[in-house]
Amino acid sequence: MKHILVVCPTTVILNWKIQIKRFSGYDALDLHAAREERLRRLSLIDYNFYIINYEALPLFIMELFKLKFDMIIFDESARYIRNIRAKRTKSAILLSDKAKYKLILTGTPIANRPLDIWSQFRVLDGGETFGSNFYSYRSKYFYKINIGRWPKWIVKKQSIPLLQSSIYENCIRFTRDVLDNAPERVYDTLIVPINNIEKDYNDVKVKVMSEIETMKGTVNLQINNILTKLLRLQQVTSGFIKNESGVEVMLTHTPKLDALIEEVESIVDSGESVVVWCRFLFSIKMIANKLKEKKIKSITMQGSDKDKYAKWKGFQKSRDIDVFIGQVSAGSVGIELFKLEEENAEFQHMIFYEYTWTLDDIEQAKGRIDRIGQKSKCRYLTLYVEKTIDETMLEVIRDRKKIVDLIIERGVEEVVK
Repeated sequence: MKHILVVCPTTVILNWKIQIKRFSGYDALDLHAAREERLRRLSLIDYNFYIINYEALPLFIMELFKLKFDMIIFDESARYIRNIRAKRTKSAILLSDKAKYKLILTGTPIANRPLDIWSQFRVLDGGETFGSNFYSYRSKYFYKINIGRWPKWIVKKQSIPLLQSSIYENCIRFTRDVLDNAPERVYDTLIVPINNIEKDYNDVKVKVMSEIETMKGTVNLQINNILTKLLRLQQVTSGFIKNESGVEVMLTHTPKLDALIEEVESIVDSGESVVVWCRFLFSIKMIANKLKEKKIKSITMQGSDKDKYAKWKGFQKSRDIDVFIGQVSAGSVGIELFKLEEENAEFQHMIFYEYTWTLDDIEQAKGRIDRIGQKSKCRYLTLYVEKTIDETMLEVIRDRKKIVDLIIERGVEEVVK
């Protein structure tokens, strides 16, 4: 094979480069750079492996064609090859049609909607499994229902066995159950009483519901608008609100934050490490400040950081920094957060301080402290405030149910009750 292209999220380009060198002995050319530098690198033909991010596919499609790749590997395909109208999906299809061998890698082929599977398999086998036309695929396997303003495509009951068999006949699936050296996973839940923040929470809930009620019947009432407003309820449970000027302000009482800090202290005192996942940047700041007051060192990482590799690698190797605080939607892919073997550590801990509505974010995050052959167990702690939006989010995640469906079927009132 002369040329192999790896297409992956920007955050894992460096990791791919390191792993290619480690397992094959070949150097890989990183195509992530400023435009002129990318073009220069794309003119180099002396490499066997090339790595590019998904966002760059449509921008450099012609240059990539010239390299004539024998094999293309699409990492995290369920996240990035979904929407048939997206330029990166169209570019992935065009490129894959020119390669002899194709491989898609994903934790689960269906991250959100069964409809999305078509794009991945069109890339993988040129339409052999589900056809070359998306609309024919949709008509064959799905039927449409209209609920309010949001049409929904449901898998036909008689098509489910065929859909499943078609997917898994073309997939190699590895589960933790078949791996002899996979570390044990332990799951805990810590429920925080709402007591001290109940008034703050109810005040914000009344305002949110009033705003949504006002928007009913207008073009402004969209799912994204509703979700944006529901964020404010989640922020209250985390311990802060935005004032009239749009500035984040900590609440007087922060029971969820207090419970987290107490748990982290206990873990560090035991000589073990912990990864804390947040949704909001202000939450990362609050937690880091509280730990600093306790003289507990931590490393923080968010989506806008340019030095993600240095941060997670620094945490992994450090002997005196045992707390990593990260933004779950931005840092849960392609990084390794298990501490390099500590003989005296019974557990490596992970705490979810906040969730997103997406199951895939959570599942990806869990694997960051889990590696084959490690001696320590993996402990995952779910932290939530009772009788709040936190509970609804966990329901969505555990049932693998989309929040859009929940709002359509039960209404916003039921979601925030």
